[in-house]
Amino acid sequence: MLKVAVLAASLAAAAGKAKFEDKWEKFCGVPDCYTELGLVPNATKAQIRRQYRTLSLEFHPDKNPGDAAALARFNKIARANEVLTDDELRKKLDYYTENPGEYWSLYGSFIDFKYKPKTDLRFAVFLILLFASLVQPALQLSKHQLYVAQLTKACLMKSRDSSLSADIRLRADEIVKAEAAARKKDKSKARMTSKEERELLETTVKDLVAASDLPAEFAYPSAKDTILYKLVAGPLAKFNEQKRAKDVQARLAAGAALSEAEMQELMETYLGGPEEWDALSDKDQDALFAAKCHVKANFDTWRAKNPKAEVAAAKSPSKKELRQRKKGAPAFVMED
Repeated sequence: MLKVAVLAASLAAAAGKAKFEDKWEKFCGVPDCYTELGLVPNATKAQIRRQYRTLSLEFHPDKNPGDAAALARFNKIARANEVLTDDELRKKLDYYTENPGEYWSLYGSFIDFKYKPKTDLRFAVFLILLFASLVQPALQLSKHQLYVAQLTKACLMKSRDSSLSADIRLRADEIVKAEAAARKKDKSKARMTSKEERELLETTVKDLVAASDLPAEFAYPSAKDTILYKLVAGPLAKFNEQKRAKDVQARLAAGAALSEAEMQELMETYLGGPEEWDALSDKDQDALFAAKCHVKANFDTWRAKNPKAEVAAAKSPSKKELRQRKKGAPAFVMED
């Protein structure tokens, strides 16, 4: 009990004093020699040697072959024993522990310098976005090519589960059939062989797949899909579109004649965007032009008289939206 009380008193006394850290490693570095051996500052030499023998046996390299952490601990224990068993070194250590200011006066204050990065953070972020914008199209191209190859194979094998592949194969068969019939009627040409029909089918399928409206996830890469464009060029393009719409409206207010494209731009703005315009039927689009709905007052009148067309535009997704809603490649199932 007496030893426990003495140890507690020693620890309490040490905690109340200014903290000493041997950051210049003149003795044992951090932590200090006593802590390294698990001893209190008033430990006797016998206690120091006994603790050293116990710890050195535990962390000896022969008992921990290939363990770098154990070797580092063994070296620290050996250094602590060397300092604490040397009367002169231990005396200096105890003095600086009691007077840490003297340690700093003699060896200098230890300062951890943190250097300001030479590269501006904004420039670094820009480089990261630029790199991602270069890698992204390459990955998208790889996905596109893989999807096209799978879709082409599915068309040639008559996949049952994909409406897209079934439609392409149907159209390809019609084209091959028409070509074969034309060759049959033309007496100057020989009839198509089965090999020629197969080659024509493969070529036709590839052409139809290339011209097909693929899901957005597997579309051919475009600069507008990159991160950098969406963060920088995208908002700028939107701003330019809005500015152009205001300019067209100003010309209209001044009595200038507008082109058909400019009229459509204004009506798309009134509807809410190009997607809403595309969602309208050809009949409704023609009606908008006929009613001169590029003029806002005429558009409001048309919308009041045609609420169903407005609802249809709101509910009917555009081709682009339909592509974006498709997730993943269809599970192509081949016929036996």
